[in-house]
Amino acid sequence: MNQSEIDSLMTSLASGFDMQGESAGSSEAAGGIKPKKSEKSHRPYDFKKPKKFSNDHIQNISRIYDNYAKHLSAFMSGILRAECELKINAIEEQRYFEYSNALPETIMMGVFDAKPIEGSMLMEIKKETCFLIIDRMLGGSGDVPFVQEDFSEIEIKLMERFFRHVMRFLKDAWTNVTDLEPTLERIETNARLTQIMPLEETVLIIMINLRINEHEGTMSVCVPGSNLDVILDEAANFAIMSRKKKNNDTDKTRNNIFEHIRTSGLDVRGILGNTTLTLQEISHLQVGDVIPIDKTVDSPVVLRVGKIDWFDGEIGIKKNKMAVRIKNVLRQMP
Repeated sequence: MNQSEIDSLMTSLASGFDMQGESAGSSEAAGGIKPKKSEKSHRPYDFKKPKKFSNDHIQNISRIYDNYAKHLSAFMSGILRAECELKINAIEEQRYFEYSNALPETIMMGVFDAKPIEGSMLMEIKKETCFLIIDRMLGGSGDVPFVQEDFSEIEIKLMERFFRHVMRFLKDAWTNVTDLEPTLERIETNARLTQIMPLEETVLIIMINLRINEHEGTMSVCVPGSNLDVILDEAANFAIMSRKKKNNDTDKTRNNIFEHIRTSGLDVRGILGNTTLTLQEISHLQVGDVIPIDKTVDSPVVLRVGKIDWFDGEIGIKKNKMAVRIKNVLRQMP
């Protein structure tokens, strides 16, 4: 095939593509038919790295840190003398290297030992927010015109004091799940030189939006997942068992009360009628005397339990003893 034949073939192919394009465009314009959109994109699941935490685990962690955010908001509003608000933005399951790689080089991070959770719990606050907090703690207005590259020793000590305060609220927030004992191990300021845990370690990242007056920033909490799922499952099972035990105790107490009521003794009297006598008339009563009452012979006998009239009936004899047959209930049980 010579060059002219090749050029002719390429020209015919190009014209064919143009005709198909024009044909498709004209049919769309005539019939108003649009090309079918591609299928909705999906997120692939990596079976080599299965998810460790269920939706119930995430919801439990969300409740814990919602409570933590409320307590920390009140504390920071007091210590900084400013309006502070913290809200949970997102909770994600990641590998530690993904979290570490996303951190800026210069950071302010508190490293906590939080038994019985295995591994170190991390709390990171953005650099700009840290300088605002430091300025407010020192009595400033919080308007920091320049954010330096590194933290000084004094600034690190101030933030260390801040982290020691906030870990108290971690203990309170985890109360309903486990007896957390957080202790501050150290402060880290360089993300590239920090190796807290194995890179492949599964962690939960809690992203928190932080607002101090007009300033808006973020902070994050990294919770190691070595045995976190076990702790959350045990707490959930304990809560279920506690509710069952409480319900069983309530039923047992109720049954005991009813059993004591059933076997308790009550004073029951049959009231044939009423009359009024003077003391002198009573003192002169003799055997065989007749006392008139306010009832006729065919009137019902009222059965009085304690001081309340409960039933009425008719008088008779059963097994050679005086008896009353109940005919009506005068008072219903509440």
